[in-house]
Amino acid sequence: MEFHYNRGERRTCLIGDAGYPLEPWLMTPLAHYPEWSRQYQYTLKLCKARNIVERFFGVLKAIWRCLSSQRVLILPIDV
Repeated sequence: MEFHYNRGERRTCLIGDAGYPLEPWLMTPLAHYPEWSRQYQYTLKLCKARNIVERFFGVLKAIWRCLSSQRVLILPIDV
């Protein structure tokens, strides 16, 4: 993303959590703002979007177990 951003492509960005540094191409939540502020609303909507993405990856991992961290194909054994 940073490479594309530096080339002038600014149509996309990544969504990260608070553990990531603030970069121009990475959207992270802003902490410690009052509930009525625009920063708080930004953080709220960003966290909702990130939650949707995380749930989507959870569904993908449930469907295709080979995407799990074990990286092995899990097949049922007929006895």
